[in-house]
Amino acid sequence: MLLSVHATVGAIIGEQVNAPLLAFILGFISHFILDIIPHGDEELIKAYRNDFKNRGMLYLIIFDLISTAGLLFLLFFFQQISFNYTVIWGIIGGIIPDFMVAIHEISHKHFCRTHKVHYWTHDKLCHTLNWTMPLKLGLLLQILIITLLILR
Repeated sequence: MLLSVHATVGAIIGEQVNAPLLAFILGFISHFILDIIPHGDEELIKAYRNDFKNRGMLYLIIFDLISTAGLLFLLFFFQQISFNYTVIWGIIGGIIPDFMVAIHEISHKHFCRTHKVHYWTHDKLCHTLNWTMPLKLGLLLQILIITLLILR
């Protein structure tokens, strides 16, 4: 799932609760719940794991980081989301599992449990359905999710 989806959900969680720690915890948990939804990057992840020079995944990561920063800026600028500590901690909780996975992929020793849970949630529904979502459909689904969240 794109960071922009996780960040938006984390921001909305932070907007709804009063405690930064609670926003962080709920944002963190929401990451794994959202990752159960197939989102089309499964083949890119497999290719990237086999060849860290895979440009498709690298381009998706760069696009993801830029779009997340842009989306959050717009949400704060147009006051759709408040800019406060609770919201920031909700965002951090929502996106940090992906950074933990990246650290594990590089080090192969840190955040082993998070890595296992992360990939279990990523693969859960696809393996159950024995189906892989195409990337374009997955990106469209994620754009739809972000749009619905913003229009809430």
